[in-house]
Formats: sequence, C-alpha cells, structure tokens
Amino acid sequence: MVLLGGFPYPRGMAATRHMQLVIDGLKAYQQLSMQVIILRQSAKDNPINGTHKGIRYQTVMGDALRARLLLAAPQFLLRSRRAVGLAYRDRMWNVLYVYGPPAIDNLLAIRYARKLGFKSIFEIVEDDDLAMDVSNRIWHRISNAFIRHLTCHISELADGIVVVSSHLEAKFKALTSGSVPVHLRPVPVDVSRFPDRPQMLGENPNMFYSGSFGLKDGIPTLLDAFDLLAARYPRLTLTMTGHGSSEDMALAVARIQGSPYSDRIHYKGYLEDDRYHAELMACDIPCMTRINHPYANAGFPFKLGEYLATGKPVIASRVSDVGRWLQDGRSAMLVEPGKPDQIACKIEYLLHHRDIASAIGCEGRRVAKAHFSHTRQAEALFGFIKGILEA
Repeated sequence: MVLLGGFPYPRGMAATRHMQLVIDGLKAYQQLSMQVIILRQSAKDNPINGTHKGIRYQTVMGDALRARLLLAAPQFLLRSRRAVGLAYRDRMWNVLYVYGPPAIDNLLAIRYARKLGFKSIFEIVEDDDLAMDVSNRIWHRISNAFIRHLTCHISELADGIVVVSSHLEAKFKALTSGSVPVHLRPVPVDVSRFPDRPQMLGENPNMFYSGSFGLKDGIPTLLDAFDLLAARYPRLTLTMTGHGSSEDMALAVARIQGSPYSDRIHYKGYLEDDRYHAELMACDIPCMTRINHPYANAGFPFKLGEYLATGKPVIASRVSDVGRWLQDGRSAMLVEPGKPDQIACKIEYLLHHRDIASAIGCEGRRVAKAHFSHTRQAEALFGFIKGILEA
C-alpha cells in the first residue's frame, strides 16, 4: 500500500498527524506493507527521505514549492510517475491511498498507478466547491479550479473514497451515482496517549487552542470570548499553538496585541508533537472554534478527537457532524459558530461547576474512545480496502 500526498512528513500539522494515525492503525495488519510518497515538501521542515516509525518515505521533489514548482513541473511529474512505478509489486495487490482529491500535482501519478494495476482510494477531508471564499491567494484559486474540475470525474479515477463527514459522504455518493464505494471515517485519535482518569479544572484556569489560523477557524471569535471572560476572571489565561499563512498570522497577532488582556494570551507557535501534547495536557479547557460558513460545515475538525481524548471539558462549535457525535452539556459544551458570548457563557458555567466539568470531560473521552479511536477505525478501514481488492 502506497500513501500519496502533498502534506509535510513526518513533521507537520493536521494532515500529517491524520495520515500518521492511519498508518499507525493499519500496522496491526501484518499482511499489509506500507510506504509513503510525499509529492513535495521543504527540507527546512523535514528530511526529504527517510524512515519514520518503521515506514519508509520519500519526497518526489524537495523545495519545489509554488513558483519553483511551475518551472520544475516536467521533472516533477516524471519523478512522481517513476516513484509510483518503483513502488508497484508484481503478483501482489497494490493500493494507492491518496490523501486529498485528484489535483494537478497528483493526476499523472494516479493515472499511471491505475495503468499498472493499483487500486486507488481517495481520502477527502474538505469540500473544495466551498473553499473559494476562505482564501484570496491566487495559487489557491488556480489549484482549486483544477481540483473542482477533476473531482467531477473522480469516478473515473477512484476504486474507493474515504470521507470524514456525512456532508462529504452524501456529496460523493451522488457524484459517483453509487458506482464507487464511500466509507465514512471521522477523525482518528490515539486515545492511549492520554491518561484515563478524571481531569479537574485548576485554580488558574487555562483555555487552549491549537491548529491553523485561517478564516474558517474563528480565531477572532475565540479572542472576543476570552476578552469577555478575562475581564471577570483575572487568573484565566489563553494558550494558542499552531500556525497559518503569513497573512492569517499577521491578522491573528494584531488581534492578540490589541486585546486589553494580551499579557495573558500566550502564542507559542508551531510545537513538535511531544511539546504540543504536554501543552494540551496542561490546559483546562480545550476550545475548537469555527465560523458559520458552508466550508466549515463540510469537513470535520481534526483537533476535536484529541481534545476529547484528554478527558477535559471541551468547547466545540456546532458545525458539520459535531452534533452527531457529541451531546451539549454531557460530552462537550457546544456553541453556535461565531458566537463569542456563547463561548464565554459555557466556560463560565464550567468554572462555577467543576464537578460537572469533570464529568463532561470523562464522557467526552468515552465518545472519543468509542468513535474516534484510530485502532477501531483501522479495523473498519482495512475491511473497506479488502472489500475493494476482492471485488
């Protein structure tokens, strides 16, 4: 099985961690051998080729990003085709597991893989038809136009499709007219990394956010909520980690600096996995915010699974399938997207009802273990892949 994608590896954010959990879960099936082909990434972020957690990975072209990639396009396309060709194993089942939709940078590799005899499975985590409003960058708009066109013909390229939300499930079942099997698999989490014990709010409560800082993430909403609370709770702090585009980060930093309580907002940048895990476990109230936008309602927030697994009471915007898995006031505190007053109200309730906060955290962890565990998901995913191969 070859995992193909344009995400950084092995160090990266949501896409990287998502795919690593796919790999970790499928390792239990010894009849399945895996390798990773990364289309492009910077050597500043990761070694271009290597072995991570026992899985070999290679990068088709390092440091050929955006404008440079256009100049190196013929070489890049030939290298991607060659990488897939070398990964093919004669007289064996071959699977190409593609993270993301068909796009201009992976199309040649996918078509060549199918010609060789690979079965191709796409994992779709967002709806690119709804993505145009959340980014004004020219490169994004150009690539998105190609993706939208190619996605209309995905039934010609896919033997299976994995999706993270019921919105995407319905979309791709309709798009393929039922000719391609679609498997719903929400975000995975390694629950075993988090202690299975009740968590109590500390005397100096800390809100926590980690992830990207794009428009869909509702960072101003979270900061507005913090300002409302900080005025009444002088011991309350907010920790933020992750990163986004230079434009998004400039807006976020300006908003943080403009807060009257900026000295209690701690932005720590991108953190390596161990440091991120330590910060997450040190917080009291993880917050998953989103704006009210169709794009935010199409996918599923990756961090939510990790937040729930901590056993801490989670604040979550009611977007996508969040309400399908979580019950307000029982397994999480759900808020309408883009409503800072609701976030403030729910956090204030938790601060005044600490036993209930602990019970909510315990139930949230139970939900994570039951529905988001990467080992349980791997069992279903392996069955889905096997069904495609045996069809």
